[in-house]
Amino acid sequence: MQTGPHHAAEEDALREENNKLTIYPRGFNITWGNDERYWRIVNSDEQVAELKQVSWLEVTCSTDKVEFGKRYKVGFNVSLRPDAFGWKGLDVYVMAKVGKKGNFFPKKVSLGDDHPEKKFIIPRTPLIISIDRSTAKEKSIHLGLYEVWSSKWKGGLKIHNAFIEKVD
Repeated sequence: MQTGPHHAAEEDALREENNKLTIYPRGFNITWGNDERYWRIVNSDEQVAELKQVSWLEVTCSTDKVEFGKRYKVGFNVSLRPDAFGWKGLDVYVMAKVGKKGNFFPKKVSLGDDHPEKKFIIPRTPLIISIDRSTAKEKSIHLGLYEVWSSKWKGGLKIHNAFIEKVD
């Protein structure tokens, strides 16, 4: 049983299939994710991390199930509830890096104009990460979804999973 306000990732919350690793919400580190005022992790047929309301959005995950010399497309499958709020005009960032101490590669996304309850992938244009043996000390990818700068309250986001897919 987890204690404290933050949800810590469980290592077995992933599936590998056809060069694609899918990480489910139990595999996320979620700031304030253990506090039912802010987040709810729904354990139905398809597990979902559902944001009730936060002013600090920080959801991360990582894996070492990647290979040197390969490139990976990374992102999140999300949807918005019909009562979602706070997203219009707000920049959200999907960021990835190789190794714990690597440099982040960010992609800015907007969630405010999407249709509620329909799943979509963010970022829309692929975020590709290369694991280059000559520059990477660690063989791991760290992926995150962030909006920590505006201090605006936002809610109604559903995170279905994160993915890390080999592209070559």
